[in-house]
Formats: sequence, structure tokens, C-alpha cells
Amino acid sequence: MSQTSCILTDDRTPFTDDRVPLVAVLGAGHIGGTVVARLLAGGHPPSRLRATTRSRAHAAEIAAAYGIATGEDNAEAASGADILVLAVRPDQADAVLAQALRVAEPARYVVSFVAGFSLARLTSAAGPTPVHAFRVATNVAALEKSGVLAVSTAPSSPAESLEHVTAALRPLGTFVPLPESQQDTAASTLGSGAAFLALAAAGVREAASAAGVAPEHALLFTVEALECAAALLRQAGPASAEPWASLVTPGGLTAAGIDSLMSHGVSDHMAEAVRAAVDRARVVTPTPAEAT
Repeated sequence: MSQTSCILTDDRTPFTDDRVPLVAVLGAGHIGGTVVARLLAGGHPPSRLRATTRSRAHAAEIAAAYGIATGEDNAEAASGADILVLAVRPDQADAVLAQALRVAEPARYVVSFVAGFSLARLTSAAGPTPVHAFRVATNVAALEKSGVLAVSTAPSSPAESLEHVTAALRPLGTFVPLPESQQDTAASTLGSGAAFLALAAAGVREAASAAGVAPEHALLFTVEALECAAALLRQAGPASAEPWASLVTPGGLTAAGIDSLMSHGVSDHMAEAVRAAVDRARVVTPTPAEAT
């Protein structure tokens, strides 16, 4: 079995289900730190997990909290690693990859959580070191509950590489493959969409509080409403234009609220928020040609 068709451990032996990959999380901030926590919670051995941070103090906190090797040196963390998880800010990604891949073996797996960082940009940043590159869209809340991750694979990576890397990172959640052309939209719906909905839900909570409902109850009612909305969407399926219809009685209180929302173009405003996020994703990081 060749290096390009399987993940390799640092002793150069192909691993299977009983051979745990060595994972280096480059950037243990909000996303990276959650990746560390979920992998460990899913049974990944601490001895097969490393992390880097920008400060010695933060590295000490991560090491103390999780019992894994943690430091500021990306090259040291990447040495011998099978999978590099890139979870830094877009303006840091080039430098971090350059440091890490100075010592990384060819055909390492690089999984990027960096917003707007294209696969072309990722492979370009890797320079002469061949890598199997993956781009992932999600958010911290989804990772915390092992939710959904949208993943795209670089054209140069073999088809089976996606299966290998998602199996190794299974504790993070459910990976949904999609073309990279849809990544910015995935990041703006799956990733940012939770924030948009939480902002809208804040109005529900505020209305309850203004009417005298205790703050903790107002929050409870709002969270329950959001969870019920998710259930309605799942039951209605992807083709339904009106997932709320089952709760609406003509002339009733829900109908009055829906009419008010429609009169203010709430759906249009939410769609515009997604489009704004997509536009931003496209300019967060320049393409390789723009960076030269």
C-alpha cells in the first residue's frame, strides 16, 4: 500500500482500526481547542495528539487540561504527524503551514478549518511537499455536539483519502462531502447560520422578558422554540417552502406573528445575511495568484 492511499504512522507502518494516527492540531484556539476536546472524548489517545498555540501560557493551559504535548513550535508538532489540522486565522495560515511542512513527510493529510482558505491556496502554501488537502466548514457549537461538518477534497487527492481522514476524525461529527465551489455557502449557512438564527431568537427572548417573564424562563422558552423549529424543518424535508405551516391556524396568534415577519421581509433579510457572509468568505484570503 502506497503513501498516497493510506495514512501512515510515524513508524512508517500503515495503520488500520487498531493503529491510531498521530494528529497535530495547529492552532488550539476556539475551533482547534474544540477539535482536541472532541477527539479525546471520542477515545483518541492523548499520546497520539499534539497541539500548538501562539503563547506559552495558553500552551500550558491546554497541556494541563488535556494531558497532551502542546507548545508554540508548529514544526515540532508536525514532525512525524499523520494528520495536520489547521485551525488558525486566515492571515496566519501561510506561515503556520510553511513551518509545519518543513518537517512533514510527503503525502501528509492536511485538514483546514480556516475560513475562506481555498484548497488551491492550501496546496500552494504547502510548496513542494505533496499533501492530501481537505477543507472543512462548521462552527464551534457544531463541533461541541459532534454535529455536521462540510468537507471538500483537493482534486489531486485519491478518492479513498476522504474515507481515511474522516474515519480518523470521526469523533468530530458527521462529514458531508460537497464540491469546493459550495464551501463558502456551507460556511455561511452551516457555520455562520447558527449565529444568524441566534440573533433572530434574541428578539423572541427579549419580548418574553419585556412582558415580565423571568430571564431564565424566557431563555428556556426561546431555546425550546429553536429546537422545535429544527424538528419542523426535519419533518418537512428539503422541498418544503413553509415548514412552519403545521403550527399556523388561520386567524390565530402564530398567524399574526408570521404575517408581521413576512411584512418586514425577515426571510429576505436572513438570505441577505448569508450572501454577505459568502461575499466576505471570498475576500478573506487571496488566491495563490493574487498573493504572488
